[in-house]
Amino acid sequence: MNKPIIATNIDDLLIKHEAFVEPHKAIWGRLIEKTGNKDLAKWIGKKDYFIGVNLAMDRIMPNGTREEKTLQVRTWYQEEVIKYIQNNPDCINRHIAERLKQLKTKYMLILITTNTQQHINKILDAAGLTRLYDLIIASETEKEPDKSELIDTLIEERGKPRYYLTGKDDPEIIEKLKKLEIKIITPSELDSI
Repeated sequence: MNKPIIATNIDDLLIKHEAFVEPHKAIWGRLIEKTGNKDLAKWIGKKDYFIGVNLAMDRIMPNGTREEKTLQVRTWYQEEVIKYIQNNPDCINRHIAERLKQLKTKYMLILITTNTQQHINKILDAAGLTRLYDLIIASETEKEPDKSELIDTLIEERGKPRYYLTGKDDPEIIEKLKKLEIKIITPSELDSI
């Protein structure tokens, strides 16, 4: 018999949100410095920030393909995340990781992440969480991150999870999960499973 699935994100759940925000700031600083275009700062924190990223990368790599440019900027970002985690080990929520390890006997744990497959293993390694998940569904390196697509991939490949554990309030994803009738749980509800 297949175990029921608990799907999770990682941002603001297992790893505090700052570990992903501070690297974003570092990358924007790099993009602004490399392009000399301070107007790029208007894209920082916007939902459609990747438009600004594309504008910057068009100047930095004028002869590169969109995929090459996306791969480069995402690689820079992932490297910054790894560095941040290594330099700030207190950003890891160890008590949540321990509870999830306990739940592995009854549930299949699947990570859904907009981090790239190439880098999520390095991020989990830096955080000491390498054997926590049974399966990881991650973004393709050359694509812009899209969590909604990743949830669709999970459902197509493994079926609907029983629970989606999240530490981050993402209204679009929450709405999608509700429409799919997937029970959303927060860290404070984790002990009730």
